[in-house]
Amino acid sequence: MLYHYFNFFNWYLGDVQIQIENAFSLGLVAFVSGVLLIVFVHISYFPKKLIDSAEIPTFPPLIMLSSINLGFIIGISNLYVFQFYKLPDFFDIFRSNEVGVIILIISFILIHLSVGLFIKNNEDPNPITQSNKLITGGIYKYTRNPMYLALVTFQIGAGMSLSFIHISIMALFTMIFLHFFVIKKEESYLTIQFGEHYDDYKKKSRRWI
Repeated sequence: MLYHYFNFFNWYLGDVQIQIENAFSLGLVAFVSGVLLIVFVHISYFPKKLIDSAEIPTFPPLIMLSSINLGFIIGISNLYVFQFYKLPDFFDIFRSNEVGVIILIISFILIHLSVGLFIKNNEDPNPITQSNKLITGGIYKYTRNPMYLALVTFQIGAGMSLSFIHISIMALFTMIFLHFFVIKKEESYLTIQFGEHYDDYKKKSRRWI
C-alpha cells in the first residue's frame, strides 16, 4: 500500500507529465493495494468474537486507513475520470505542507502521550482487550479519546501535506464513524466495567476536545 501510494504521490507532487489515463491507473493500483491490506489485516488479526471488551467493528487505525483510501479514490475518480464537481477555492486552506506537517506532529504527540500512560499503568491500548484500570490522568484529563483524536488529526495533516483535499475532508467521516461505532461502544463497555467511577470521569473530561 505505502509503496503504491508513494509512487502516485511522487508523481502527483512532482513535475513529471503523464497521461490522465496513466495517472488514474497509478492511483487505482494504490487504492486496490490499500483495500487488500486493510481486508488482510482485519481478517488475519481481528478476533471473530470479542470477549470482555467493547464490541467495536475493527481496529480503529483501519477505520482511518479506509477513510483515507475512500477519500483518495473519490478524489482521483473525480479529477481524472468523471469531473462531476470542482471543490470551492476556500478548500485550498487544506493544501499546506508546512501546516500539514505541524498537524502530523501533533497527532504523533497525542499518540505518544496516550500510549505512554497505558504502558505506565500496565494496560494494553488495544481496544479489543480487557480494561482493568480506568486511566484519567495526563492527556486523559482533557480528552477521553486522545488516540482517536490523533487518528483524525493525522488524516487531516496527511491530506494537507500531500495537497490532496479529499483525504482531509474524509477525516470528518472518520470522526463520525469512530464516534458512533467505536467510542459509543467503548463508553457502554466502560460504564459496565467501572460504573460510577467512569460516570464521574465523563463529567470532568470531554469526549473529543
